[in-house]
Amino acid sequence: MRLEYIRSFISVVNCKSFSLAAKKMFLSQPTISTHIKQLESELGVQLLVRSTKDVILSEEGIIFYPFAVRLLETENEALAQLHKTENQIKGSVSIATSSVPGHYILPQFLSYARNKYPDVSYEIKEGDSEQVIQAILHFETDIGIGSIRSTNEKCMCLPLLMDQIVLVTPNTEEYRSMNGIFPIERLKRETYVLREVGSGTKLAAESIEQSLNLHTKPLKVAMQAESSEMVRRGVEQGLGVAFISNLAVKDSVEREKILKFEIPDMDTRRQIYLIYHKDRVMTLPITSVMKTLKQYCQKM
Repeated sequence: MRLEYIRSFISVVNCKSFSLAAKKMFLSQPTISTHIKQLESELGVQLLVRSTKDVILSEEGIIFYPFAVRLLETENEALAQLHKTENQIKGSVSIATSSVPGHYILPQFLSYARNKYPDVSYEIKEGDSEQVIQAILHFETDIGIGSIRSTNEKCMCLPLLMDQIVLVTPNTEEYRSMNGIFPIERLKRETYVLREVGSGTKLAAESIEQSLNLHTKPLKVAMQAESSEMVRRGVEQGLGVAFISNLAVKDSVEREKILKFEIPDMDTRRQIYLIYHKDRVMTLPITSVMKTLKQYCQKM
C-alpha cells in the first residue's frame, strides 16, 4: 500500500472532488483516479462513491478513512522527530472553530504563533460548535475550538478560556435610561436577534431564556444569523436585542456602538474548549500549537 495512494484518497475525501484534489496536490485528475483505483484494488473494496454533486465515502471508506489519516500522521510524526530541533518546527495544522473563537481569538493568536513557529502553516475551517465536534470525530481536522462539550468518549475537550453570555441592545436613549439595569419582565416584549441552532451561543442563550421564563410565549425574532458577528451588527443597526458572547461585543461596547447588560443573580459564564480526537496521532506542529494556544488564552 503506497503512501501516495493514501494521500490522494484523503485529498479526494476532503475536497469531495477528484478535480479539486488534483489541483491541490498538483497532479493530473487521471493520476488521482489511478491512485484510488489501485488502492481499492489492493484493499478489495470500493472506498468512494461518485454522486451527481460530489464524491462521498462508501461504508467501507468510512471504516478505512481514520486508518488512512493515521498512516499519514505516523509518517509526518516520524519525519518531524527525525528532523526536530529546538528552534525549528515545520508542518501544517488544521483547526476547526466556531464563530466566536474564530473571529475574536484565532486571528490574534495566529499572529502570535507565526512569530514563534514561522514554518507552520494553518488551515482554518469555521462552523458552529456542533460542526466542530463532527469534524473532530470524522478526522477532518487536527484540533477544534468550540463551546459545546461532546459526550463522545473519543472527543477530548480541554478547558481553554472562560467566556460570558451578556445581553446587548442598540445604543439608544431608551436603553441608556435604564442605567445598566434591564427589567427582566421587559425581556418578554423585546425583539431578538438570534444565533442558529447548533451554535454554542444559541445553546447558552436558550438556557438563560428558560431560567428567565421567557418561553411562556414565542419570542419575537427579527433575524437568525449564522455567526455572532452578524448578530452583533444586527443589534448595532437596531434590529433588536441579543444574548451573545462577551468576547464578540467587547469592541462594540467600548466604541459605544451598543450597550451591554449583565443578568443579575445568574451565572452566565461558559467554557470554550480545545477539542481533539483521542485516537489522532499528534504531530510535533500540532502538539506545539496546542501548548502555545493554551498558554496564550491563559493570558487573555
